[in-house]
Amino acid sequence: MAYKDLLVHLDDSDICAARVEAAVALAKREGARVTGIALALESTISTYIGIDFPASLTEAQQEIVQQAAQSAVDKFSAAAQAAGVDFDTRIITCSATKAASRLAFFARHADLIFVGQPNPDAKGYAFKEALLEAVLHKSGRPVYVMPYIGRYSAKTRRAVIAWDGSKKAVRSVNDAMPLLQARDNVDVLVVNPKKRDEEFGGQQGHNLVQHLLRHGVNASVVEQIQPELSIDTVILNHLSDSGADLLVMGAFGHSRLREKAFGGVTHSILHQMIVPVLMSE
Repeated sequence: MAYKDLLVHLDDSDICAARVEAAVALAKREGARVTGIALALESTISTYIGIDFPASLTEAQQEIVQQAAQSAVDKFSAAAQAAGVDFDTRIITCSATKAASRLAFFARHADLIFVGQPNPDAKGYAFKEALLEAVLHKSGRPVYVMPYIGRYSAKTRRAVIAWDGSKKAVRSVNDAMPLLQARDNVDVLVVNPKKRDEEFGGQQGHNLVQHLLRHGVNASVVEQIQPELSIDTVILNHLSDSGADLLVMGAFGHSRLREKAFGGVTHSILHQMIVPVLMSE
């Protein structure tokens, strides 16, 4: 497969530029079209507190929101034009309660969507986490999450696949194939492999390596036997030690607003990630 239709969420955060850079670079390499989508949130505060604000105040507030969205779109357009890629833009005006589902809807019509990791110390953290939750659990598409710390200065063009043989892990590998093919090396990371090798037809992860090799991916199995550590800690440590610039893994959890939507490893990785992560559910 090849990526031919990419989507990138635009906002006014400092890290948005790195997200745009990554999306545009991939679009150029793949010959894909990239669409930048910004959300202009309508104010509903008067409805919640039961007070009608003057129309002029509401209009002024909405104008500021629209200008911020247009500014994000303009920056994206400039980057896409400079790279010479085919692109489109869209500003979605909606309430904050509908924004996550609207973004997930548009993500369903793209091969891959770029979003940012929410910064827990930044304004609007809960809202941005809801956006991430929605595209992961409601779009049916792979999601490329950019860390809020920015683009990681990787030592090598290396990807890591967090491999447990699950259906979601399989889906993530298939969805990430163009990205894996562009890496010099790919580690199929198996944490605390099962002892019954016969159920895997040999070494756990070996069958996946053979599959990847047929797709032109230079992959190898890396075993980490560290039962005293949590799986997410082992994954993060390996990312750091290997100098990898991408993590590919399945997304586990259930979409429940205001709850810990991402269970276990998924939740930890999304909150401690140091490199971009491609996740599929």
